[in-house]
Amino acid sequence: MKKIILLSFITLITYANDNIINPKNCEIVKLSKFTTLVSCNKLDYIIQTKEARRDDEDNVKKIIVLTQKESKIILSEGN
Repeated sequence: MKKIILLSFITLITYANDNIINPKNCEIVKLSKFTTLVSCNKLDYIIQTKEARRDDEDNVKKIIVLTQKESKIILSEGN
């Protein structure tokens, strides 16, 4: 009985590792020096960056989420 419980537990951990902890296989495509496309499952993200003038300055300019139906800006430099 202990072997069955142990085997079930190991199977559950393996399944969780593949599907819950690491659910996405993402692809990253560098479109230009300051533009990157990140594709995860059914969502695509366009990340636009800029050159940082200082080391402590954030270089993300804009993040756009693309779905099959719409695109939405989730981060812009003014926000």
